[in-house]
Amino acid sequence: MALNRDRACRLCWLQRARLRRATGDPRLSYARALEDGWVQLSFANTRPQERRPHSTQAPPGAKTRSVLAALAPAAHRQLVLFPPPPRDLAAALHRLPIDTALADWLGQELTDWAAARGWTRSTASRARCGLRLLLAVQDTPGAPVPASGIDQLTQVGLPARLLHEFLTARRFVEDDRTLAIDAFFARLTAGLPEPMTAQLARWMSLRLTGSPTPPRSRPRSPATVRHQLSFALPVLARLAAAGTRDLADITTAQLREHLSACRLTGTAYTHTASGLIAVFTLLHAHRIIRSNPAVHLRVGTPTPTIPLPADTAPIRQALNDPDPARAAITALLAFHALRALEIRHLTLTDARDLAAGHLHLPDRTVLLAEPVQARMNAYLTHRGRRWPNTANPHFFITRRTALSTTPVSRPWLYRHYPASSHLLRSDRIVDEVQAADGDIRLICDLFGLSIQAATRYTAATASTSITPSSEKPKPSNRMNSSA
Repeated sequence: MALNRDRACRLCWLQRARLRRATGDPRLSYARALEDGWVQLSFANTRPQERRPHSTQAPPGAKTRSVLAALAPAAHRQLVLFPPPPRDLAAALHRLPIDTALADWLGQELTDWAAARGWTRSTASRARCGLRLLLAVQDTPGAPVPASGIDQLTQVGLPARLLHEFLTARRFVEDDRTLAIDAFFARLTAGLPEPMTAQLARWMSLRLTGSPTPPRSRPRSPATVRHQLSFALPVLARLAAAGTRDLADITTAQLREHLSACRLTGTAYTHTASGLIAVFTLLHAHRIIRSNPAVHLRVGTPTPTIPLPADTAPIRQALNDPDPARAAITALLAFHALRALEIRHLTLTDARDLAAGHLHLPDRTVLLAEPVQARMNAYLTHRGRRWPNTANPHFFITRRTALSTTPVSRPWLYRHYPASSHLLRSDRIVDEVQAADGDIRLICDLFGLSIQAATRYTAATASTSITPSSEKPKPSNRMNSSA
């Protein structure tokens, strides 16, 4: 325990000071202040004089050392004794940050960040205001800013998305938000008993992150995990309703019985069986369950689908649309059947040989048709005139993404399709199969397909009557005439 010069602790000193003010006796002794045998407890750093900064001059280089120390987030966390009330961000706009050195350093970094990305003066000023507000309401000065707190800046009209990207690049963001896959899992497994829910949660974690140590497995995308869990859960819910609480107690006969009771056929049965195999195989590999009841489960083949033709009228209209982004996106889909993900992540580096008519994708190089090349050049001219100072490396940008380096959103891209991207891609591949007389190798090279995926189109074309080349023009000629 720390003692002062009078050999008294801090509580005794505060008790004597409190009674001196109450009685007006400046010479009240410790013995008289403590003669009642009780001491009033106090919380540290709550009195104004304890928070007042020292008036002594800081030694040379102290500010430089504090700024250098602010380059890394604080490792400690200040715990709160009571849950804080909801913060009124509008009332805290003029509050000063507690750690002024960190605020000055991040403010200078934000200024350089804004200048490099072509932000307007108004946007940069609002971002600096939001940054100081985030630092002022921190529970732990110098710690990473919670992502949920950044999202609340939209309530007062401040650029939360831009600040989130900036602070993430400086490693000053702590993502405390609930992931969409976690909310989906909690909603989907709400009626399952324990320990089945815990076992499925462990499976989802292993599926998403993978396992670098034996038994090794690659991480899967959240979409794949959602797909497998959605199809496997109806059978698991039937088992839970029958009294099974642990996945380790499920036998092969029980699994087959409840799978048959679902009366699934075709593609639905294939997806359900594949989801069950994925769940039980991974849990058995990591010794979470003793045996794998789905080891001999028959998967079957999904019901084959025939690619449908697309209506050319909206395609021709979109190709001649005055919006250069819509015309360029439609041209990439209609002429070269690019995937939506490839268009969304297309960069300026990929179009570095646009003058020569080459588009470099991660897995192949596309020789652009003349109408596509013209529409992409028109969009580049519009892009340079509309956002001359943007630092976004992506080919397609919007008013929102021009201030950052992120790709365009999926909804924005969907609004620029004349029809479904899968429909346009399938129609273009079928046309090329007819023009190439079913050359699978050519189809794989042109559209980045596997042999199995290309067989779907060649089989669908072979099962229907193919129009002779003398009566039906080539796909590129058909699109050239529309241009």
